[in-house]
Amino acid sequence: MKNLEEHQREMRERNLAASSDDAVVVRTVRKQRQEPSDINALKKKIAELEKQVLALEAENHRLRAQRTIVVERPAEKSYEDTVREQRHNFFKYSNARRY
Repeated sequence: MKNLEEHQREMRERNLAASSDDAVVVRTVRKQRQEPSDINALKKKIAELEKQVLALEAENHRLRAQRTIVVERPAEKSYEDTVREQRHNFFKYSNARRY
């Protein structure tokens, strides 16, 4: 019985502490919204971050323009190369049939 009462008392204390912590957080948030100096500081921070984003976007654009891609394509066969290959194959296989 004694343990049960102690346990219930501890639970009540924890619940009160948790609800009082929530109330403190809500109060501090309300105070921050009312203070203009905090708002000005946040606006300055936002402006700095926007400048950083613009600088990073410019650097990204510059690097993308600078990047070169080397694509190795097989040499396209001309008409003469194709005819030469066909003649070669014709003689190659026609000689094989003779022997």
